Amino acid sequence: MPETARLPFRTHAAFGIGSTAEAATTIVFNSFNFLFYNNVLGLSGTLCGLAVTIAMLFDAVSDPLVGALSDRHRSKLGRRHPFLYLAPIPMGISFVAIYSPPEGLTELPLFLWFTITTILLRTAQTLYQVPHLALGAEMTTDYGERSVLMSYNTAFSLIGTSGVSYLAWSYFGTLDAGTSDRQGYVTLTTMIAVVVIVMIFASAWFTRDQIPRLSKVPEDLPPFNARELLDEIRTCLTNQNYKMLLLGMIFLSATLGLHETLSSHIGLFFFELGEDQIRYLALGAPIGLLIATALTPKLHLWFDKRDALMAGIIGMVTAVAGPITLRLLGWFPENGSPSVFAILCVLKGTSYCASAIMVISLVSTLGDVTDEHQLLTGRRQEGIFFAARSFFSKLTSGLGHLLAGIAIDLIHFPIGVQPGEVPSNVLYQFGVVAGPLTVLPALLSLYFYSRYGIGKVRHAEIRRELAAIAEPAGTK
Repeated sequence: MPETARLPFRTHAAFGIGSTAEAATTIVFNSFNFLFYNNVLGLSGTLCGLAVTIAMLFDAVSDPLVGALSDRHRSKLGRRHPFLYLAPIPMGISFVAIYSPPEGLTELPLFLWFTITTILLRTAQTLYQVPHLALGAEMTTDYGERSVLMSYNTAFSLIGTSGVSYLAWSYFGTLDAGTSDRQGYVTLTTMIAVVVIVMIFASAWFTRDQIPRLSKVPEDLPPFNARELLDEIRTCLTNQNYKMLLLGMIFLSATLGLHETLSSHIGLFFFELGEDQIRYLALGAPIGLLIATALTPKLHLWFDKRDALMAGIIGMVTAVAGPITLRLLGWFPENGSPSVFAILCVLKGTSYCASAIMVISLVSTLGDVTDEHQLLTGRRQEGIFFAARSFFSKLTSGLGHLLAGIAIDLIHFPIGVQPGEVPSNVLYQFGVVAGPLTVLPALLSLYFYSRYGIGKVRHAEIRRELAAIAEPAGTK
């Protein structure tokens, strides 16, 4: 069992660097995929959404599968690190392939290309994401230190999100055709893929010193087979707290996915910002994440993690949907006014801060649930539990692309259009989808998160009971 002493800064940083790589591919996929395939290549919004939804069905199998395999893997590199070394190159290659379909494809072949390359990318991401997050839960079992570690992880993730967003929009701003330049996507993703591969290898290499401290595969853990995997999933789902987290994730992912998928359309067409302006919105992230990284561990000591999670959700949806809703009501400055960009910058920083608090709290609660699961069943199965977090990330883009694609087709949003050319009635309908309707699932998630029951007091009880069980065997 890992010790509960504070981890050194180099371990925090090495673990976090891996999330930067994950975030870099995710933000490009979520922000630009829909714009690329729908507005540039002309694939219908519904088919764009269907492609990612099909990939999501594969995720539902691959995520728990990789979790179960990494829980059982025995090697000199431990349970998790072999997967961390295996994943980055396939991830980089499939990431670039998504944006490199052959010229002249008609709708069906283009749809198949998008679907297959997305499945390949998501499978490669699973090989990394699930063991990486499980590694974080294993490195410390302390309630507060786990929050600190996940704060670093989330901070580095937001660095990847904001940094790549800034660079991507800066790059498109240098192109004559902007985001309509097809070759620009290939060049951009190739550069990002190289950086992602290096970062993941670095994260695996510089956390290898933690391998001797990590949990070993229990001797009584049955060999892997399909029936055993299903039984493990069923056992995990009997945990009431885990079920509440999962149900909350499903609804929250719909809100996050819709917003991320439509974010490029919101900036370009709804608020009519230029590429140079949109890139500066990402600069609100450093301030927001610095506040969240410093504040969240303290919030987890002052209040329960559940309360911080719910506060983060409320802050996030207010910041992202507020300006759109106010515009629909006629209470927001008109496009072209200098105050529009200033207000959006402030709200973007606020949304980053709230999102960071939300994600840190969510991932940290999953770690606490694994402790409760060990107490109830005698097994530590971080891989299975954190497969849910990996699937949540994929579910976000899956639901986002599906719902956004259907909505875009229903309101007849024009393809290949430039900012300022969208009919006003279509823009209004788009605002309803991107604003008020987007926040509804997140509000439903609050109900399920309110029923999560592991706070500071309960987690301390769990750790004491686990220590009492381990003491006779000398495994304190």
